[in-house]
Amino acid sequence: MRNKLISYRKDLRNQARELRKFATASEVILWNEIRRRKLAGYQFHRQVPLLDYIVDFYCHELMLAIEIDGESHLTKEAKSSDRKRQQKLETTGVRFLRFDDREVRNRTEMVVSKIADWIKLNAPPAPLKGGGTISPLEGGQRGVSSRTTFIKHTATQLGFSYCGISKAEFLEDEAPKLEEWLKRNYHGKMAYMANHFEKRLDPTKLIPGAKSVISLIYNYFPAKDLTDRHNLKITRYAYGEDYHFVIKDKLKEFMLRLREKLGDINGRAFVDSAPVLERAWAKRSGIGWIGKNSLLLNRSMGSFFFLAELIVDLELEYDGPIKDYCGTCTACMDACPTEAIPQPYVVDGSKCISYFTIELREEIPAEVKGKFENWIFGCDICQEVCPWNRFAQPHHEPRFNPHPQTAGMNNSDWLELTEEVFQKLFKKSAVKRTGFKGLKRNIQFVSTSAH
Repeated sequence: MRNKLISYRKDLRNQARELRKFATASEVILWNEIRRRKLAGYQFHRQVPLLDYIVDFYCHELMLAIEIDGESHLTKEAKSSDRKRQQKLETTGVRFLRFDDREVRNRTEMVVSKIADWIKLNAPPAPLKGGGTISPLEGGQRGVSSRTTFIKHTATQLGFSYCGISKAEFLEDEAPKLEEWLKRNYHGKMAYMANHFEKRLDPTKLIPGAKSVISLIYNYFPAKDLTDRHNLKITRYAYGEDYHFVIKDKLKEFMLRLREKLGDINGRAFVDSAPVLERAWAKRSGIGWIGKNSLLLNRSMGSFFFLAELIVDLELEYDGPIKDYCGTCTACMDACPTEAIPQPYVVDGSKCISYFTIELREEIPAEVKGKFENWIFGCDICQEVCPWNRFAQPHHEPRFNPHPQTAGMNNSDWLELTEEVFQKLFKKSAVKRTGFKGLKRNIQFVSTSAH
């Protein structure tokens, strides 16, 4: 299946054909091996133009590009160019395998074996025996399986790291927990959290006829960490463009593809902007477990990611929850300077630094002065100390990259921030949620606490 976000440029086709004539020995060797072995039945192509680039080998069904790095790739400029090209293509769902030129020539067996192993781990399920593919419009279990495969493959194409599916039904186990959390006033001044109680627990109240909740993970862990204990800090998720805009664009494309393939389905997309208990659904779908800091944790990624959902009236194959891997660890609870985690898996939102610096519209209480550890918008402390976040890998979403000027800001720059500069730097940022006056309030509160 060809990703619609990838367009073949006509002016690159002739260039690709020419490059085939001057292929290196390693390219020819690998191409012959791929054709001979057919690698689990998938079709690869040589010198394929994608967007503005040409990749050495490409497989449409797997969205996999294979690159061979020879001596021409060793210069600093070439490495930088390769990295930018790869990052741009990865935003469209393309995955990469890279091999050294000499590695291919001298250890071909090992290289082909690595490709085959990657296919086993990442390939969509093979067609059923009997020949042909199954239409997602078919009824019965065949159609359910086919629809599920299509959805998970589309999630990968659009850059989501994980996709899990659960049955749309009343969250019976969550009801008493939510009720108790509200009763304890852990939502503070966030009155909206007490609204739509039934809708938060029952997706069919949001989407009549809903049958499935599709939970998705989208990575935001930055390549460059801007936090410094000596400088004022903003949470990592707010480095670049507001995630609501970025992920909603992805979800719109997702729903468009579902309707093109599956017909006029009824469904809605959600990104932290409606009464949906996203962590509960993500836990049910098996893409992670809820940690003691109440965030979803994933063994391969940690917790520096966004959650999103599609609630649809499609019957699909449902995944199950995984076990809790927090064990006896209490690092997040011990590290919280405002003691916002009174017991495992429960967060008192009214004591959280993120609440004070983002949600609270009035003056910050004096009793928490000196406890913010330089955080002026949000807080990542409980994530920074979580052992699972040692597995976090940088995202490949250009829209999450920080404004160049923000990346170099020091304490003086923050203290002297004007509204004009604020509007320029945070025009499309989540930081706009607190507003210029709110951010200045936070800066003043943290700065005076340090003296």
